[in-house]
Amino acid sequence: MAGTRTLQQTYGAPVLSIQGITKVFDGLVALAGVSVEVYEGEILGIIGPNGAGKTTLFNVITGIFPPTEGQIEFCDQVITGLSAHRITNMGIARTFQNIRLFRQMTVLENVLLGRHGQGSTGMLGAILKLPRVRREESRLRREARSYLDMIGLADKAEALAASLTTGQQRLLEIARALATEPRVILLDEAAAGLNTKETESLAEFIRRLPAQLSTTVGLIEHDMRLVMDVSDRVVVIDRGQKIAEGRPIEIQRNPVVIAAYLGEDFGKGEESRIRAGKAPRP
Repeated sequence: MAGTRTLQQTYGAPVLSIQGITKVFDGLVALAGVSVEVYEGEILGIIGPNGAGKTTLFNVITGIFPPTEGQIEFCDQVITGLSAHRITNMGIARTFQNIRLFRQMTVLENVLLGRHGQGSTGMLGAILKLPRVRREESRLRREARSYLDMIGLADKAEALAASLTTGQQRLLEIARALATEPRVILLDEAAAGLNTKETESLAEFIRRLPAQLSTTVGLIEHDMRLVMDVSDRVVVIDRGQKIAEGRPIEIQRNPVVIAAYLGEDFGKGEESRIRAGKAPRP
């Protein structure tokens, strides 16, 4: 929260409400009663050790896995058990830890796949190539290029996705997800494979998303500098359970989080950054 204001007073109503989510795979408990409120317009970082259940949580939210127990509401609608396709169409987009692009399609074509839901062309119109259809195709291509421009890949529009570096492929996946015009975007280790300059550019881009595109952001990330710098709040998951939640500075000083994940050296390093005037978001 900010000062004495509640989270709802600061951000408005929760856009995504995760209530008591448990996920069990063949007797293995991947998530155990995780509850999180995600508020409209915020950037929520999600951190924790490998295997903590972070990606499983994203998979449950986006309909890839049904929860064993619990309920998820999006914009006051229960989405528990809905298909991944329907959840995407409702306004939740995501990227993946393992990049999922159409590698033999061009960069622009990959983003156009994200725009297909914004068109109105039927099969007959597409076959006949009517003037209205051609105008719509032109509009969708312009819009797709605008997303590439946002992420810094406009000059790669006609290149094959397979020709991009790993970092560029991750950026392309973000552009494709944003092309669906999501109300919430879930980024799963978006900085993996990016160099220092690319990571800094990504951080600036993520910070702009709530204001520029009215998009709420959920961010799983192992780059602690990135997640602490861009997040309004941070949730920590360990062994399938939520062990802490708060502002970045609170998480950095939380002894439970330090013991489970961050380590003493991280806390000392962040205190040095604070004294040097390079504090993360409060």
